[in-house]
Amino acid sequence: MQSILSICWRAIMEVLFPSCCVACGSKLLQEEQGICSSCIASIERTEHATLSNNGIDMLFQERISQEKKKIRYERGAAFAFYNREQGLVLRSLIERGKFGLYPSPRIFYQLGRVAASEYLESALLEEIDLLVPVPLHPRRLRERGFNQAEHICKGLYDITKIPIDTKHLLRIRNNSHQSRANITERQENVKDLFAIRYPEEWKDKHILLVDDVLTSGSTLFECMKQTSAIRGCQVSVFVLGWAHK
Repeated sequence: MQSILSICWRAIMEVLFPSCCVACGSKLLQEEQGICSSCIASIERTEHATLSNNGIDMLFQERISQEKKKIRYERGAAFAFYNREQGLVLRSLIERGKFGLYPSPRIFYQLGRVAASEYLESALLEEIDLLVPVPLHPRRLRERGFNQAEHICKGLYDITKIPIDTKHLLRIRNNSHQSRANITERQENVKDLFAIRYPEEWKDKHILLVDDVLTSGSTLFECMKQTSAIRGCQVSVFVLGWAHK
C-alpha cells in the first residue's frame, strides 16, 4: 500500500512540478538528470581530450618555470569553454548551480559524468590514482551547502571508478571571492591558502586536481605547490570550464 501511495504521490508532483532542465527549462526525460541532452550537446567543448600541450599545460608549465617549483606536473584539461564569447551554456549552468535561487549539486555531478564519458579514453585519466576536489573553507561550505568540485568528482567516479580523496588537501583560511580580481590580486589572494594533511600518503601517487572553473590558474597552482615536497607525487588538472580570453 505504501509503495502505491508513493508512486501516486510522485506522479502528482511530476504533473504539478515537472522536472525541467536548469539551462533551457524544457521538461526532462526520465533518464536525464538536471540538464537535458540538447543543452549538453550545445556546450562548447575544448579539444583538450585529444590535444596535448594545450593552453592549460602551457599556463602551468610557465608558472612552474617562473617560480622554480619542483612540481611534477603531468597534464591538464578543461571540458569546455567558460567565457562570454564561447561557453555561454556552461557558464549559465555553473552560475545557476552555485548562485541560483536553488543551488544544485546535481548539475555538477551530471557534468562530471558527461565529461568522464568523453575523456575515458584520453591521456588525462591514464594512471590517475586519486581524484582530489579543490576544497572549500568550512565557512563557505556551510553557506553553500556543498562543494561543487566534490560533486564533479562524484560524476567522474561513477564512470571511471577512480577513488575520491577529500581528507588530505585542506583549505586552511577563507579568502575573498576572486571573480572581480585581476591576476596579481588573485595570486596574492590564494597565498598560503592550502595545506596537505598526512602528505606521506601521497608518496608516488598521481593525483587529479578537480575544480569547476579555471581563470588565472592561481587557486589550482597554489594546490599544486603543496605537493612539491612529496616524493614521487605527480599532479594533473581537470576543470569543467576554462575562462580563456
